[in-house]
Amino acid sequence: MIKEKEISLVTGGNRGIGKSIALRLAEEKHDIIIIGRDEKSLKKTSAEIIETGGSCDYFKGDVADETFVRNSVDEIIKKYGKIDNLINNAGTNVFKKAIDASLDEFKIQIEANLYGIFNYSKAVLPNMIERKSGAIINIISLAGKNSFVGGAMYSASKHAALGFTKSLMLEVREYDIRVSAVCPGSVDTEFFSGSAIKPNRNKILKPDDIAETVISILRLPVHALISEVDIRPTNPK
Repeated sequence: MIKEKEISLVTGGNRGIGKSIALRLAEEKHDIIIIGRDEKSLKKTSAEIIETGGSCDYFKGDVADETFVRNSVDEIIKKYGKIDNLINNAGTNVFKKAIDASLDEFKIQIEANLYGIFNYSKAVLPNMIERKSGAIINIISLAGKNSFVGGAMYSASKHAALGFTKSLMLEVREYDIRVSAVCPGSVDTEFFSGSAIKPNRNKILKPDDIAETVISILRLPVHALISEVDIRPTNPK
């Protein structure tokens, strides 16, 4: 019997960690859908997946836009009939001390880092509940547990995202839906561009490390759930 292909949706799947996750899921023979705001990079990543023999659709839009999210999920389910895995990876950062920050800068991070997770989780859940199957993996951050100077806004958004993830896991496990939080430390992406935070890029995590973590979670038997995992550089200095 040929196993039915899994359908995996990755937000922020056009670059960085999200791109690595999308490419790795494609290697596992999943049909991929990526979400992002930059059409050029969406097209590029989609083409890379297709060139390797995979399948990839993309939607350009803002994860904080409830209407866009609902419409994109409706289109995916109309085409594929289901969404097996949702990887909520989209996010942004503004590293500033609270005294120097504006409310608008705080809102930008809350919208991307929290509203996006809420919107896509809520949109995919009816289909998952109906099928009593599915996985939601939220890429959070160790900043969702720890504090640092200049991270008041970012850390607040990630603490909230982690709290949401933990509660959601308890709410939907009765439907055999697995919800997991992945909390990476510093990862070598564009994330630190323009920031005063300058990690040693030779020592910190790579996007592929996070992608492998996601694969490990999904490979578990459906009766087993990793609800939360921290992944950090072995020796960041």
